[in-house]
Amino acid sequence: MTQEKPIESKELESRRGMQLSTRKSSATAIIKEITLPPGSELCIARDKRHPDSFKLKCPVDQEGLPPRVRREVKGIQLDKEMIAPFRDVQEIDGMVPDGSKIAFLPSEAKRERVQEHLDATRVDDDDGKKREKGEDRDRGGTIFGTDDRYLFNDRSFPWRTTGLVRTAAGRCSGTMIGPRHVLTASHCINWTSGGGAGWITFTPGFFDGDEPWGEFAAVQVAYWLQAPGSLTDQQTAFDYAVLILEQSIGDVIGYPGYRTYDDDWNGGTFWQYVGYPGELAGGQRPAFQNDCVISSAQSQSLSGNSALVLGHFNEFTPGQSGGAVWGWWGSEPWPRVVGVGSTIGSTAVQTPTGSTTGDNEYGGGSALSSLITWSRANF
Repeated sequence: MTQEKPIESKELESRRGMQLSTRKSSATAIIKEITLPPGSELCIARDKRHPDSFKLKCPVDQEGLPPRVRREVKGIQLDKEMIAPFRDVQEIDGMVPDGSKIAFLPSEAKRERVQEHLDATRVDDDDGKKREKGEDRDRGGTIFGTDDRYLFNDRSFPWRTTGLVRTAAGRCSGTMIGPRHVLTASHCINWTSGGGAGWITFTPGFFDGDEPWGEFAAVQVAYWLQAPGSLTDQQTAFDYAVLILEQSIGDVIGYPGYRTYDDDWNGGTFWQYVGYPGELAGGQRPAFQNDCVISSAQSQSLSGNSALVLGHFNEFTPGQSGGAVWGWWGSEPWPRVVGVGSTIGSTAVQTPTGSTTGDNEYGGGSALSSLITWSRANF
């Protein structure tokens, strides 16, 4: 099949942001959830030094506060019959709330002294060669040539729809894909033997510990397969899951759309990618890369369902798993997701060889479209 091509990344760099209207939408959100000892009272106090800030106060003793209540998440594994009504759906619209500012590229974060120190020239322990900023060897993922990512701090749409996924097993990246729906990688989930998962939370717009809209617990997770840490091509192609949150925060911050990937787009500089790489700012800040290219699309099947391994030579390191790769079309006010960050090719600075050997990989294809459509139709 052949579809309309996305906008070239270079064109997006010259586009000015826009605002659909001046009326802003709002909602009440759970900013923080804590557990108190029986009979304790919670007090809200204004910060004398910062009148616009408030502090929560409660009595504590040597044992501290009780452990936070963490809820296990119900897992829903899709099958061919469940997604039958949605099999032909190839694209899903996004949503931009009234009053939202739209930016086609995110604003770069203010550089901190510690970051400048880490970016400075140093001697590599392996070969003794000095490496300048952008050429530092990455020890936990794959950098091709120079590192083209930058850290950002931007609460405009769609950058605020990306955020941090947390589980008992660690951290990953995620993206709102519906009113209460978050897209992430299946291998990021702390799967349990009973078919469900341990606790999962999502924090949109997370930056340096700030949680602008709060941290939201997932109550259910829909998936095709429970992906392990090391993946086959088939597992990579289906390595995504949709979290169902307890609240519809997507109605406030918005969410991107989706479009099934077309291999006619191979080789084009259409794509953007966002995630929380652990080796940059300790995973506390999101990183952005423009001019991303998907080099190949390999078809895989599972129980009669089709999915794609999307090979690429873009920067991809631990913590970025679960992030969305998206592009923009025409005059639409939202981008459309085409894949989810899945597999790291190797653990060093690489140069593309013209083959798929050593590439990084996204998961995508029709099965991703069906998963998102089914989740939005049922929750």
